[in-house]
Amino acid sequence: MSHSDNEEKLQEIQEFLGKTWKIMVAIIIIGLLAFWGWRYWKSHNVEKAMVASSQYEQLIAKLSNDDPTSIDGLVKFADQNDTVYSVFADLKAAQLYVENKKDYSGAEQLLIAASKKTDSEPVLAIINIRIARLQYQLGKYEDSLKSLDKVTNSNWASIVNNIRGDALAKMEKYSLACNAYEVALASQPTPEQEKELKMKLNKAQYLAAKQSQEQQKSVKN
Repeated sequence: MSHSDNEEKLQEIQEFLGKTWKIMVAIIIIGLLAFWGWRYWKSHNVEKAMVASSQYEQLIAKLSNDDPTSIDGLVKFADQNDTVYSVFADLKAAQLYVENKKDYSGAEQLLIAASKKTDSEPVLAIINIRIARLQYQLGKYEDSLKSLDKVTNSNWASIVNNIRGDALAKMEKYSLACNAYEVALASQPTPEQEKELKMKLNKAQYLAAKQSQEQQKSVKN
């Protein structure tokens, strides 16, 4: 390559840099800001989580069966915090609402709040199963079935279909209840659960047969 060619190339580079240097500097600055901003955000969130963890542990330590109001601090913490410990607080408070206060409706609302704070599939499965159980206790059988439909992982099939069968039986949909109990039995329940499911299935089958006979009589009449 001749000296003149080198001069032309150098001139082209200089002209290119002259036209684009502002853009290049802006890109570098944006990149640096993004990098340090991400590091700050990460550091800030870690610090927030550590503070929340400490607060959560203190609130758990203060809980007392003799003082129902001790739950209030946990509920307030869950409302005001936006870390994973807010979800833990909602779950614990919901448990205490059921065990200590027998407030199933209040526990349901706490669990619904918890479900909106996480996208973790295993955590959401646990939350929705607990919501479904509470809705069953409250006689909200349709709502219970809808909550169970949100649990799609087959690992929960035995528990989910056990509750589903119970809700359907209460709605006098005995044939569907039988189907649910059969799915639950085929989903590797524990020996204790298997025994319980077989009893429920036998009862649902009897009621389904009886219901079918009554419907046939009604059609004939």
